[in-house]
Amino acid sequence: MAKEEKVEKKKKRKLRWQVKLFIIILIIIIYAFIIGPKGIFVKEYKITTSKISTAMDGLKILHISDLHYGSTMNKNDIKKIVTKANETKPDIVVFSGDLINEKYEITESEKEFLKKELSKINAELGKYYVVGEEDFEDATMVLNLSGFINLDNNPQSVYGSDNKPILLIDKNGSKTYFENNDNVPSFKILVIHNPDDFDEVKEHNFDMALAGHTHNGQVNIIKIKDLIIKSKYNKSYQKVGNTKLFINPGMGTSKINIRLFNHPTMYLYRINKASTN
Repeated sequence: MAKEEKVEKKKKRKLRWQVKLFIIILIIIIYAFIIGPKGIFVKEYKITTSKISTAMDGLKILHISDLHYGSTMNKNDIKKIVTKANETKPDIVVFSGDLINEKYEITESEKEFLKKELSKINAELGKYYVVGEEDFEDATMVLNLSGFINLDNNPQSVYGSDNKPILLIDKNGSKTYFENNDNVPSFKILVIHNPDDFDEVKEHNFDMALAGHTHNGQVNIIKIKDLIIKSKYNKSYQKVGNTKLFINPGMGTSKINIRLFNHPTMYLYRINKASTN
């Protein structure tokens, strides 16, 4: 009889643990599908360099990526992104690709909405973008009409209040620009969509490289994240040679509409001039 009671208690303990495990898994799933993709966050990085002028000291660059409008990103989310972006008071805004979700059939009214909202993002020294693999004619049209400048083979020297600019350049422009220009700005920023493209032009010794594409896995759990990311660069920040490579986690989702411990996030880079003392 005592033996039967022990077996019965053991079964009950096992059942309780199974129920608890089921509840935990259910909570994680609900969080990943409902809570994780929501909210708009800003993560700030401070960069100190001697390569910028005194006039550029305190320069703020806002980096947005992978909106994937039509995935977990809707009209209300776009409005929140615009509000949050303007709250940071950026000098420069950079978008590193994938505006509209590839499988989403966007309407003309939605394109007009995106154009109207993205036009509201203010940046005194300009707004710039590169395309992602899901950006087709609709996306580039919206971005162009929203006041963003396409960096595709179109390097931009961005001036402050003096004559010492910084350089914004994409992968394609990098392949010819440095061969044909003697007077290259000291502070060079590469803007790419896929971080793996960095390897094609890394010999140009950029100060910063801004990328997106991987969403940092969408699931921020050690080991699992590494399995999801199909890139040799699987961290949100890494230094490669002399280049600070930042990979933005993006705003929307791709393939599966989940985010786990990886909320939609913009990066804000505050560039400070190194003290000469």
